[in-house]
Amino acid sequence: RRQQHGTQTSRPLSSQQLSLLRSLTSNDTCIECSSPSKPDWASVTYGIVLCLDCAGIHRGLGVHLSFVRSLTMDDWTDDQYIRMVQGGNAKWNEYWETHGNKAAAAVPFFCNAVSEESKVLDRGELSRRIKFKYESNAARAYREALSLNAKACRLRDDRGSLIIPPSIPITRAPSPTLEEDVRLPEESPPSLQDLYKKAWPFAVSMMSSRKSQGLLLAWGMLGITSAYGVYWWGLHRKGGNGITSSLPTVNPVAHGYMGTTSMSDPHSNYNLLALAIAALTVAIPYFLLRQFAKKIAHTWLANRQDAFKSARNLFMDRIAIGRAQRLDRCDVYYPAISEGQELKAKCGLILYPGALVDRAAYAPIASRLSEMGILVAVANLEPTRVITSLKVYSVKEEVMHILSDSVLLSDQGTWTIDKWAIGGHSIGGHMAIAAVANEMSSTIKKVVLWGVLSYPGPNTYPCKQTLREIKDVDVLVVNGSNDKLIKSAKFEKDKAVNFEKKMPPTSSSSFADVSSGNKRGHTLHVTIEGGNHAGCAHYGPQMFPIVDGIRTITLEQQQRQMAEATADFLLGRNERE
Repeated sequence: RRQQHGTQTSRPLSSQQLSLLRSLTSNDTCIECSSPSKPDWASVTYGIVLCLDCAGIHRGLGVHLSFVRSLTMDDWTDDQYIRMVQGGNAKWNEYWETHGNKAAAAVPFFCNAVSEESKVLDRGELSRRIKFKYESNAARAYREALSLNAKACRLRDDRGSLIIPPSIPITRAPSPTLEEDVRLPEESPPSLQDLYKKAWPFAVSMMSSRKSQGLLLAWGMLGITSAYGVYWWGLHRKGGNGITSSLPTVNPVAHGYMGTTSMSDPHSNYNLLALAIAALTVAIPYFLLRQFAKKIAHTWLANRQDAFKSARNLFMDRIAIGRAQRLDRCDVYYPAISEGQELKAKCGLILYPGALVDRAAYAPIASRLSEMGILVAVANLEPTRVITSLKVYSVKEEVMHILSDSVLLSDQGTWTIDKWAIGGHSIGGHMAIAAVANEMSSTIKKVVLWGVLSYPGPNTYPCKQTLREIKDVDVLVVNGSNDKLIKSAKFEKDKAVNFEKKMPPTSSSSFADVSSGNKRGHTLHVTIEGGNHAGCAHYGPQMFPIVDGIRTITLEQQQRQMAEATADFLLGRNERE
């Protein structure tokens, strides 16, 4: 039984390979709990072996921190096997004793995970200890050093079978580069005033709907009618009794402004009242609009979604090994390239984040896609993390800048991309739709939507045409079954029906069929059972604009399925396999 993983073949470990791994020093017990039972699981990331319980804890860390495989049930690539040979429980323990214990000594639960009297493990404390250990700088440096050693020691004999090279000691301390050069700058939240400036055009655009325009027209007509009525009443009012006598005296300046010069003019008070009504007719909507913009700014500031620490650490790890780069307009995740190989990818994906979501939150799923051969550029929307209107954001210009920057500004050299796609999460998906529907349909033929089941509104992201009208654009829609945001009718009734009408026809064809060059566009829907809205990236919980549903699968499971569906759509299942 063999499977293709990129350019490598994976297969079960042979009995000889399994015996060699078990024979390594300290590999006869679990590295975390020293369980005497035979450890049948492994963390490929560190080249260590684990018992079933501790393997479950490692899975909870996420694949970017610890990639767990079964020694007896899973298929293994040569690179993964070499990494296990280069590692080993003894080597990781020795490294941690030298470089990690100093930091661990300051953490009480790290030292108390094992009861001195009973030697029975407290699973809660053990989980915290493992989390601390593998999120540390020492663990990050060890991962990098083990990767370099495994790459340097990969040899084959004439028959293509793997030769086991001698294990090279890892003596590297935490790299100064990881500590200093590859540290993401802290991006301070924008000030409320800055957000207000961005929220103002958004608030104005919200007033351009038919309902809002109708209300404004009715209000304006009421104000004009009231002002004219008071003015007319003043013209026909006789004497100084009634309403006139109850109004305050008007100063000469106001009389002059109204075209009257006599303080005894009985109609001047009516003229001033009419002017006041007209002014209020304009001032009240303006004041309410300002308050609405301020409320939007407060909401944006209060609901910013920062990336999980694990996602930021993963992004820094990718930068450290040359697989990612932070540019002014985007974060770029590059596919793996062997030494001397041409910098080329079959597909590039420009990804717009969801509203208020930190772009680093997409590091895990973007890294997965890059491992599948796709260059991913996640757009930078800081500091507001939202695009308020296409009037203030030139879509075509920004997309072309992201496209060119990601291939031309790489530290590795200039990349060549066969074809480009654009996508987005949540409202970022609306931006992707608007980009293709308005100006990019001749350049981009594939759109990827995560957590989207509504079409862009005419007030924020107006589209000159629908994707159904373009005819040759394929769309992938990936949604979680527990995503409450896409199901909510709070902002738009029948949004799912309108979405289907404006998207290319829904297809039941396979990914390979859609990727085979059909001139007629299709929409493919993929549902992740148990997934939710925030599960598309590493952030949460999602509380705005409504509370998200509860995810019943792990974050790793949801994003693995999303990445596989996206890669199958962009590359074609046959090509990816």
